[in-house]
Amino acid sequence: MDQKKYIKLVLDNFMFKELDNDGFRTLFHNAVIKPYRVGDTLIEEGSSGDQFCMIVEGSVVVTTIKDGITTELAKLKTGAIIGEVAALTGAKRTATITAAEITKAIFFHKDALIKLTKRFDSLKERFEDIITSRAMDTINKLNE
Repeated sequence: MDQKKYIKLVLDNFMFKELDNDGFRTLFHNAVIKPYRVGDTLIEEGSSGDQFCMIVEGSVVVTTIKDGITTELAKLKTGAIIGEVAALTGAKRTATITAAEITKAIFFHKDALIKLTKRFDSLKERFEDIITSRAMDTINKLNE
């Protein structure tokens, strides 16, 4: 895929469906596409979250460590948005994200997300729903 296809993938994502041209300019301001090899870490658990990203090619594995044991929480594919919890809340990263195959991700700055969720209520609601859903999934996985 080339850069235009990656941008189209973001533009077509249901999370950003109501953004207007100004909203997309805000989202893509300072956006960076980063490539990863199998096993590379995109996001490290416990780190600060000044960015979030969308997987535009490949797939990742989401893991967390509890009581010294690594637990797989999810496998995410192209189109998945990750890192939004820390970007929106200012909390430390709650999981490690590792490339399961050759992967590319577009990283967006948290300031863009904060501006957009203040301007677009439905975007804020969708991100809040994702955060709640992921928290519940994590709790369930850790209690298995």
